[in-house]
Amino acid sequence: MRSIVTSAQALALPLCALAALPGCSPSEEEGEAIATAQQVAEGQAAASPSSAPAPDGFAATAWRALAADGARYTTYLDQDGTYRDLRNGDPWQTGEWTYADGEDGKRLCLRPDADTGIERCWEPDRMRGDMMRLEGETGTLIELESVEYVLPSAKSSDASDDPA
Repeated sequence: MRSIVTSAQALALPLCALAALPGCSPSEEEGEAIATAQQVAEGQAAASPSSAPAPDGFAATAWRALAADGARYTTYLDQDGTYRDLRNGDPWQTGEWTYADGEDGKRLCLRPDADTGIERCWEPDRMRGDMMRLEGETGTLIELESVEYVLPSAKSSDASDDPA
C-alpha cells in the first residue's frame, strides 16, 4: 500500500474503510472527511487509462485510506473472516467481514465488534494500479490503496503504515 486512497476508512470504509474499509463506524465528521478526500482521489484515479477487475476474493489482503485530516486507516482482512483496522498504525477497530453476491452484485461488508458499530457494505469497482474504488450503499465513493498484508500474529512494526 503505497498511498491509499484516500481512504481504511475507509475499508473504514475502514473498508471502513474499507471505509474506511476505511473503519466501519467513524464519526459523522470523520466519515465526511474520509469521503471528501476519497472523492478527490477518485477523480485522480479516473484519469488513469489502465484498469483491471476488482479482486475475486479479499482474504489476506490489506487496504489503506487517507482521511482529509491526514490520518491513515489501514484495514487487514484476515482469512478467518475477521478484520483489523489501524489508525495511524495504532489499533482502532476490529470486527467481521464478508464478500458475497448481493442484490446489486458482489459486496464487501464490514461489521464492527462494538455495539455502537454499524455494518457498512461496499461494492468494489475496477482496480487502477494499486487503487480500487468502492461505492457505499448511500452512493458514497471511496478509493482504497492495496498495501502489504501482515498476519495478525506478526509482532513487527507495521512498516506499511510508516509515512512515505
